[in-house]
Amino acid sequence: MPGDHLTQEQADEYAIGSLEPTLERALALHLAECAACRDMVRDAERLAALLAASQPIRRASPRLRGRVLAAAGIRRPGPAARALTLARAAAGIAAIVVAVAAFSGMLGLRTQVTALRSQNADLQRQIDEALSQKVALAALTQKLADQEAAAAELRETLKSDSELFIALISPSSQVASVVSVDPERGSIGRLVWDEEQKRVWFVASQLRQLPPGETYQLWVNSAGRYYSLGTFSPDEAGFARYETRVPEGITSYDTAVVTIERAGGSPVRQGPTVFFVADLSRLTRN
Repeated sequence: MPGDHLTQEQADEYAIGSLEPTLERALALHLAECAACRDMVRDAERLAALLAASQPIRRASPRLRGRVLAAAGIRRPGPAARALTLARAAAGIAAIVVAVAAFSGMLGLRTQVTALRSQNADLQRQIDEALSQKVALAALTQKLADQEAAAAELRETLKSDSELFIALISPSSQVASVVSVDPERGSIGRLVWDEEQKRVWFVASQLRQLPPGETYQLWVNSAGRYYSLGTFSPDEAGFARYETRVPEGITSYDTAVVTIERAGGSPVRQGPTVFFVADLSRLTRN
């Protein structure tokens, strides 16, 4: 057979059975060994079947049959022979007409399928572009949200810094130095107590990082009882700034301590290690 594989035209003609017997046998031998050509023929057969199911076969008119017989040089034999000859000729002509119609229909249908595939490819590209734009928009939206969150956090930090500065210079505030019980760390800190606002700031540096499951907890001692002021954690540089409000019911205070407790805080002071102690009884007013 010419070439290594079937052409689309050969596949279509093979599907509708319009090839010469010699070429058809050669193609059949090739199809037995070539999966790609078998797929092409199966596709052509499906198109032929679809076309045959959608287009009803119409019988040729007597006039058309007469013209075909006359062009073929068929004489008018006796009634019986003429009937047999006409039947055979009509069958052959009908087969040729059906084959030509099927082949033409397959070409038209294949053109429509190709156009539809092209439209689907264009539509898929449009969908991909829309999805890409949507992803880019989502990323931009998330970036803007992150920037807004960072800006809000910065505003809150600036506000807290301003309030701490005001508390430091306020005559109603008291400031105590925090003493480290771990001299190797050299940690330093300050505790600011604003009596009017009932607010407390604790600021310290050079704190060590605690392992998972532990946290720093600030306590104030009033009348021999320790009240929790909450938990905090230093940043990567060991700096901590913690702000809270004085619990209700505390009218006097003696000391403030920072202990290491379990993560989430403890309802009572349990930590064996105390990092900072402030003697509030010796607080000086600014």
